[in-house]
Amino acid sequence: MKNLHKNTAIALVLLFAIITSCKKDEYLEDGGLSETSTPLSTYDYLKSNTQFDTTLLLIDHFNLKDSLNKAATVFAFTDYAISKFMRDLGYATLQDMYDSVSSKMLTQYMFGEAITLDNTTEQGAPFNDWAGAIAPAAVSKALRTEYIYLTNSAPAFDYYTLTYIKVNGVLDGSSGAPPADLVDVKIACQSSGIKTSTGTVLHILANNAPLNKL
Repeated sequence: MKNLHKNTAIALVLLFAIITSCKKDEYLEDGGLSETSTPLSTYDYLKSNTQFDTTLLLIDHFNLKDSLNKAATVFAFTDYAISKFMRDLGYATLQDMYDSVSSKMLTQYMFGEAITLDNTTEQGAPFNDWAGAIAPAAVSKALRTEYIYLTNSAPAFDYYTLTYIKVNGVLDGSSGAPPADLVDVKIACQSSGIKTSTGTVLHILANNAPLNKL
């Protein structure tokens, strides 16, 4: 009985540590909902985290600072995703990328509507992004489970994270979808629900996010 109480106490301490860690570094792969507010604007919040240095260079190049701060929802990608994008397309320099993409590469991840776990489903639903019809998008939520492995037990806790969906044709699972409809690209968020001072709900895409060239 003593061991059981001891294991339970340890599990609670570890769970508290995990939750506390998530609130400190929302842009890291914390595995879930941050549920935090920041006194910084959306732009300045990204600027305060070094994993968005190249992302901000792209935002500045297309003069999208104001758009970023005014968007109701932003799915931000990290420098790691940009590096992957450049490698995949053979861009040797940032200038190569600037010359080959448009501002829609960024605005496809900006929305005029606040998107949270409260207005999404596990099946997913379409949302209108600022890139327009050229980049149809949807958002879903996925149930995830974390385990804390102890000597005699493995307590678990469930949580939801958001998933950004690049829709190819029609949303997967839609009734009447054509047989040859391409599979959608689903990108998990490593953090969700950071509320900035400019009113944006900020979600951070996974580091390995396959960015869509527009």
